Amino acid sequence: MTAPKRKLAAIVFTDIVGFTKLTSENQTSAAALLVQQRELFKPMVESRNGKWVKEIGDGLLLIFDTVTDAVECCVELQEKIKHTEHLNLRIGIHQGEILITDNDVIGDDVNIASRIEPFSATGGIAISNKVHDAIIREADYETKYLGKPKLKGVGQKVEIYCITSHGLPETRLSEVSAKLESTTPIWHYAVAALLVMGVAGYFIIPKKASVTSVAVMYMEISGEEEDQYLETMTEDLIFDLAKSMPGKLKVSEVSAVRKLKKTDLEIPEIARNLGVQFVFKSSLQRSGTGFNLRCRLVDSETGNDKFINKWFIETNSLQSIVGVLVENIINGLDIAMVGDLTKIEYDPEAYELYLKGKDLYARSDNADQDVEAIKMMQNVIVLDNKLIAAQLKLGQMYYDNTQYDRAETIFTQSLKKSRELEDNTNIAESLRKQGQLFRKQRQNEAALEKFNEALSISTVMNDKNSIAKILNSIAILYYKTDRLDDALEYWLQAFSIAKEFDDKLKISKYLNNIGIWYWKDYDYSKAIDYYEKSLIIKEELGDTRNYGKTLNNLGEVYYDIGDFSSAIDYFNQSISIKEKLNDNKGLNSTLFNLGEAQVYNTNYHDAFPNFRKSLSISINLDDFYQIALGYIGLGIVHFNISNYDSASYYFEKADSIIVDFPVNRLTTLSWLAAISMMDNQQEKGLNYIQSFNDIFVQTDPKHKDIITLNWNMYQAHLLNGNKKSAKKYLENSYLELKSRSKNIKNKKDRNQYLSIRLHQDINKAWNN
Repeated sequence: MTAPKRKLAAIVFTDIVGFTKLTSENQTSAAALLVQQRELFKPMVESRNGKWVKEIGDGLLLIFDTVTDAVECCVELQEKIKHTEHLNLRIGIHQGEILITDNDVIGDDVNIASRIEPFSATGGIAISNKVHDAIIREADYETKYLGKPKLKGVGQKVEIYCITSHGLPETRLSEVSAKLESTTPIWHYAVAALLVMGVAGYFIIPKKASVTSVAVMYMEISGEEEDQYLETMTEDLIFDLAKSMPGKLKVSEVSAVRKLKKTDLEIPEIARNLGVQFVFKSSLQRSGTGFNLRCRLVDSETGNDKFINKWFIETNSLQSIVGVLVENIINGLDIAMVGDLTKIEYDPEAYELYLKGKDLYARSDNADQDVEAIKMMQNVIVLDNKLIAAQLKLGQMYYDNTQYDRAETIFTQSLKKSRELEDNTNIAESLRKQGQLFRKQRQNEAALEKFNEALSISTVMNDKNSIAKILNSIAILYYKTDRLDDALEYWLQAFSIAKEFDDKLKISKYLNNIGIWYWKDYDYSKAIDYYEKSLIIKEELGDTRNYGKTLNNLGEVYYDIGDFSSAIDYFNQSISIKEKLNDNKGLNSTLFNLGEAQVYNTNYHDAFPNFRKSLSISINLDDFYQIALGYIGLGIVHFNISNYDSASYYFEKADSIIVDFPVNRLTTLSWLAAISMMDNQQEKGLNYIQSFNDIFVQTDPKHKDIITLNWNMYQAHLLNGNKKSAKKYLENSYLELKSRSKNIKNKKDRNQYLSIRLHQDINKAWNN
């Protein structure tokens, strides 16, 4: 036995993608593929002074004396097999110290190399930071940073890149199974404990915030109505105060204090609702050439004033008001400043116009006012491009009005300017806004990159408020892309921060989001539990708008399990709130949900006016998709009362609207096919069947109504006398029903789900 020898080497791991599946399907082909790999690769490895250490199943362990030899060899390997059937490789490369034994190599760096390979795209190459540092000096190599891998028990710094030059594919993190280390601090990670103790415990054990906390109430503006725009300075005050004290001071968010802008509550009640120790109030009154400014900071526990101050501020120094108040609050709280107080001086005209633009947009109730507010904010940026808040606000205005290209331009501009000013808070916020925009446009990889970069910056600043917002944004992204476990992890981290700060508004928000997660995971009982916990806090806070949203969520859960009476009750409660708030967009969707529940509950005559009302709102909103849904709802009502002519009319109207969206047309075509056959219009029905099949074969839709679609097509084919095709669609419907019911965690919920009339009909037809 030869004595073990240590040396520095470039370590390569490879893996054949899809080999396990190939083995299960054709063992002979799989064995031949391994022989082919050996015959192709071994000479190439040896020509680069590499050593063929061993084969590990379908993978290879190789070592090279230099990084250059290893990388060049791997690039050649990927190029050579680019068009070889089944030989699709992932490759990972790391450099480190190895211990060479008789026929093997061992060591921590070998283990690290094996963990890098899964980060490679199929046909690509992933590399560690050590390999990256060695090759990046070569002009013809290009790479992309991926992040830090999750490596337990590894003391050295490891980062992962992928090579993007030489025709190699870029790694898309959403398509690989390997996990990166979160950029959030380690203290956020007790996921299981949060589930068992943190979330539930909030309602059992009173939580005292671990940091000083203050609510900055909206500034009271005395005097002329035309001066009311000045109250929007409160939002800048909150932002600058939080920015100056990251990690040391909880400042209630604008959305929280806005709800209490006109409140008659006493200070102790305000403090209790917002979960803070101190309440800050201020007032502004025009006087001659300026304003009288007054403020007080109150300790909510004792009722004593920490300070009461007053000043006279010249009209052309509005911006100074924010700075004066921030300094007074910090001094009054006796906390050492952590961050930097904004010292940038803005153009006075620009700052005042910025306040007016914000105010107009907040009060706007029509498109014309939105346009005017946008023009005002555009002028602000022309007057002073250092006012980052104006850029962020303008970008948000564009976003709200679906002008996404313009929003992207402005957010890019705000990011650039924030970097120039070394304003980390606004750098992080600009990145977060960009991420939200990309997520909205389903550019998920780009969105995740922006969120992670923002998270890194906020983590360095220890700005926990910002961290929580970004974590929530990432969780939503993961949720929308079906990475449910990751979504839950990030929501629980956000919940942890909210709980630490006793931020009831956010706690209620994240409880709602965790409820959404359980809904998606078919754990309906837990979803209901979390929604109800969220409602308790929202009611306590008087958060009426979000209370209405959670009521709608509860209705959707009960609808999904087939408890239509409960669903109808919750939808009606939600509608009542949304009508009072003039929330037409939210009202529209809930009216449609109510109509659907009423149809399933055989309340056809109740459903009809709700679908009509939903349709009317959709037309006013110019929301073509919701318009189509309104017609579909009306069509379903007429179908259920056997009024096939009217049903066809409404389904055809819907179909004409969504004709350019094939997957969405599956709904209308399935109904039209069934109706035509029931109405003895065979030729027409066959045309719809053909159109349905043309789309169905070309797509693999994850359609929430896939059970109904297949049932409709079963009926259509059966009425046409095509029993073979009918049975296939019945089988599709039955198997999907069986699959979904098995996923439901709670037995009672599962039985309720299977008791739905349609589901009973499917089971009966299949068993017969």
